[in-house]
Amino acid sequence: MRKLVVVLAVLLSLGLAQTQKVRVGLGYLPDVQFAPFYAGVVEGIYARRGLDVEFQHGFSSELYPLLAQGRLDFVVADAEDVMALRAQGTPLKYVLALYQSVPNALFSRAEKNITSVRDLKGKTIGIPGLFGTSYTSLQAMLRAAGLRESDVKIEQIGFTQAEAIVTGRVDVAMGFINNEPIVLEARGIKLNVIPAGPYNRSPGVGVISTDRVLENADLARRFVQATQEAMALTLREPRKAFEASKKYVQTLGEDRFRVLEVSLRLYQSPYTRQNGLGFSNPQGWQSGLSLLKQTGRVKTDLPFTAFFTNEFLQPGLQVNTSAAK
Repeated sequence: MRKLVVVLAVLLSLGLAQTQKVRVGLGYLPDVQFAPFYAGVVEGIYARRGLDVEFQHGFSSELYPLLAQGRLDFVVADAEDVMALRAQGTPLKYVLALYQSVPNALFSRAEKNITSVRDLKGKTIGIPGLFGTSYTSLQAMLRAAGLRESDVKIEQIGFTQAEAIVTGRVDVAMGFINNEPIVLEARGIKLNVIPAGPYNRSPGVGVISTDRVLENADLARRFVQATQEAMALTLREPRKAFEASKKYVQTLGEDRFRVLEVSLRLYQSPYTRQNGLGFSNPQGWQSGLSLLKQTGRVKTDLPFTAFFTNEFLQPGLQVNTSAAK
């Protein structure tokens, strides 16, 4: 018996010694939108693959330097950032798609009758600033309507989109389909919402790393595939993932469950149903890069294939959401 205890203790110590710390940057503040990552830790999905995952929250502008310096291993942010930064020489690569499309959306009070991109002409549009996917999505939507930026009035309002709509400061604002419209509709405000995804075909938010980290293919594969499993759990059992998020998100209220439900709609697409959760569509990368080059936001001769890879993902991982509870 004593020998068995010793053997078990040695095996346990070896297992602990092999646990690998992975540092992950998540955007801005702890939020239920990152539920798969929180659930991956709480439910032991990362641990079962020998990973000890810790999170650091911050603006992407703060997280990318840490990623480049090797102080973070992965960052969850926009696909567009990879195209812009790699074009400038920063060796970043996108390895898993959390969202299959950009979550941006134009929203306005219903009485404004702004129901299509053609209705934007002459309107005052509130936007955080002339940067990021919000601006790219607006450019794509204007182009689809045959409009120039001079055909509308663009007002840079920071992250005050909901307030700007309520007060009438702007006619329409660029926000996120899983954020401001949910908040305002919960207050009884009737809105018209125009998703940007059909116009800006770029992949959405996903997991980004560096070429240096990805040289350790075993580590990359374990983290990426564990994250796929955590996404699948979140789709199957959103309530469980929501409860797991409470460990990281202080005072997480029941109203935020709706945010998670809407976010989950972005996880799947016809492409993932063919290839598996987390895969990003090459056509989206080609379209997104073309848009950024056409609008002068990115200058590069790199092919679109230089910015992403699906090689670390587990093929065929699916969730039948119609049967999920």
